[in-house]
Amino acid sequence: MPRRALGLTLIELCMTLAVLAVLGALALPSFATRLDRQRLYTAAETLAADLADARFEAARRGQALHLVPQGSADAWCWAVATAPGCACGQPQACALKTVSATEHPGVRLLEARSVALAAEGLPVEVGVAALLESRRGERLQVAISPAGRTRICAPGGARDASARYPRC
Repeated sequence: MPRRALGLTLIELCMTLAVLAVLGALALPSFATRLDRQRLYTAAETLAADLADARFEAARRGQALHLVPQGSADAWCWAVATAPGCACGQPQACALKTVSATEHPGVRLLEARSVALAAEGLPVEVGVAALLESRRGERLQVAISPAGRTRICAPGGARDASARYPRC
C-alpha cells in the first residue's frame, strides 16, 4: 500500500496565494483612506496643540506670541514666534517652534491666518485659524475662541472627516 505524502501541493499553494492577493487588493484602498484621514487628524491636532502651547507660553512669559502661517496649499509651514512676521521657512531666532508640510505628507493648508496671543494668553482676534484638507478632500478646521481655547471641527459640506470631530 503506497504512503500518501503530507503537505501542500503546488496547486493548493498557488490557490491560497491568489486568494490572499485578492483580499489584499480589496483592503488596500480602505487602508489608504484611513492613513490619509489619520494624517489630516494629526496635522489639525498639532496645530491646535501649538496654539494651546503658545497661549500657555505667552501667559508664562508675559509676552505676546504669534502663530505665523506661510506658503501655498501644498508647501506650507507655521511658526510659533515672538514676532508677528517671523518666517517659518528657515530657522530664525524669533521662532520658538516650526512645523512644515513635509511633516504631514498629503495634507494641504487651504486657508490660514496669523493668530496673535496677548501677554495674558488671550487671542487678539478669534475665529478660524486654519482649514486643512487631505488628499481625498476631507477637511478639518481649527478655530480659536475668545478664551483662547482651540476647537477642531469638520466644515459643513466637507467629505466625512467628522468620524472623530463634530461638524462646524
